[in-house]
Amino acid sequence: MIKVYGLGLSFPVNRVRMCLNAINVDHEFVIINPLAGETQTEEYLKMSPSGKIPAIDDDGFYLFESNAIMKYLCRKHNSNLYPSDLIEQAHVDSWLDFIVAHLNNGLAKVFFNKIVAGLIDAEVDKKSMEEGYGFLERFMTVIEQQLGTTPYLAGDRMTIADIALLATVDPFEVIDIKLSDYPSVAAWASKLMKESFYTKVHGSYKETLDAVMAG
Repeated sequence: MIKVYGLGLSFPVNRVRMCLNAINVDHEFVIINPLAGETQTEEYLKMSPSGKIPAIDDDGFYLFESNAIMKYLCRKHNSNLYPSDLIEQAHVDSWLDFIVAHLNNGLAKVFFNKIVAGLIDAEVDKKSMEEGYGFLERFMTVIEQQLGTTPYLAGDRMTIADIALLATVDPFEVIDIKLSDYPSVAAWASKLMKESFYTKVHGSYKETLDAVMAG
């Protein structure tokens, strides 16, 4: 059985978990905490040389980076969540790159200072956090425009681009961003968060965070 290594607070990890659920692949979720140095062991670094999460072990085949993992899983299991058509695939790739380069960059800055710093007793960098909020505000506008014209991010049906985006906006509530400020995104997210591929991960991101904070 495929193993997914990571932590429930990690949006890239949750991307992979949602993808596996969406294509109905049984898997084992192995909790490994980078905040405790658990990703720096010799064994884990064989799977993920960067020492980051997620990583997968598919019967001895190791792979890291969430988008690469999702593409691999879809190809292996013949899922149209990652289209085989060249043009459709290019649209999905564009949005995946956009999410990583722009949204995840801003989210990481905000999330670290708003949430992680308190967990590891680190100093909050207010400038970095403000930059992160600025990035998110700027680039969520692009997402809002897109979902105002198509039901899913890359067109008329759900793809891994939607999974990547859903895992990215999932923590917005806990970092004080209102999805209601982006009505098209909010309607899209509300629909997908009712699907089993999401609810098998958690009822909400806040639920997962509360469990961590409770110890």
